[in-house]
Amino acid sequence: MALDLSFKQLIDAAEDGAATIGQPTCISIDRIDEDPDQPRRSFEKHKLDELTQSILQHGVLQPIVLRHATEEGRYVIVMGARRYRAAKRAGLRDIPAFIHAAGSADRYVQMIENIQRDDLNAPEIAAFIAERLEQGDNQADISRKLGKPRDWVSRYASVQNMPKFLRSKLAGSSIRAVYELYQAWREQPNAIETLCAAQESFTDAHARQLARKIRTEVRGSAADSEGAAGAQPARQVEQQPTSRPIEIVLRRLRENPGTLRSIGTSE
Repeated sequence: MALDLSFKQLIDAAEDGAATIGQPTCISIDRIDEDPDQPRRSFEKHKLDELTQSILQHGVLQPIVLRHATEEGRYVIVMGARRYRAAKRAGLRDIPAFIHAAGSADRYVQMIENIQRDDLNAPEIAAFIAERLEQGDNQADISRKLGKPRDWVSRYASVQNMPKFLRSKLAGSSIRAVYELYQAWREQPNAIETLCAAQESFTDAHARQLARKIRTEVRGSAADSEGAAGAQPARQVEQQPTSRPIEIVLRRLRENPGTLRSIGTSE
C-alpha cells in the first residue's frame, strides 16, 4: 500500500528535527490514545463515515503523527485523530505513524493542521486562542505562529467576552458576522439582544447592515429627542419625558419584525 506523505510531509513530522524521518512505522491501534488537550473537540459524523469507507477500501494513505506517552509502550496522537477514529471503526489492528521525538505536543502544530484542513468550528478556535492568551502569548505571537492576520486573531479572542446569546450564534453564522454584532452590542446591548432573539443566523453583510442600522437609528432618535426637548418649556418636558433612544429602536423592531428579513435580502 503506497502512502501519501503530503501536507508538507505532515508538517515535517510535526516540525521537530528529531522526529522520525523517512518511512513511518506501523503501530498497534490499541496502544494509541487521543490527546485530551488537542484543539479539536468535535467530529462530523458523515465525514467520519466517509473516511471509514475510504480506509476500508484503500487503507490509511496518510500516516498519523504520535508522541510517546508517559506510560511505557503507549503513544498519544499529535496529528491524525480523525484518521485514527476511522481506522478503529474500519477494524484495523495497526496504523502507519511517524513517532514524534518531543515529550509533549506542539499546540500550534495541531492547530495549524486542523485550520488547514478546515476541521475546526469557531468555538474551538476561540477556545484555543483564549488558552494561549492565558498561557502568556499575546495576539501578535498567536498571529505569527498560526500564519493568520492580526484581525483574525482579534475576532476569535473577543469570543470569550461575548454574552452567551451572541456566542450561540456562532453555530450558524461566521465569526465575522458575530463580531459585527458584538461591536454593536457593546454600544447598544438591549437592541442587539432583541435583534438576535428574532433571528437564528446572519450573513456577514446582514450583520454589518443591522449593526449599522441600530447605530444610525439610535443616534437619529437621540438627535430628535434633543431637538424636541429644546422646543418645549422645561416644566412640560418634566411632565412628559421623551422616550430614550434605545426604547424607540426596540419598539420599531417589535412593531416591524419584517425589517430584519428585508435588510437580509437587500444584497
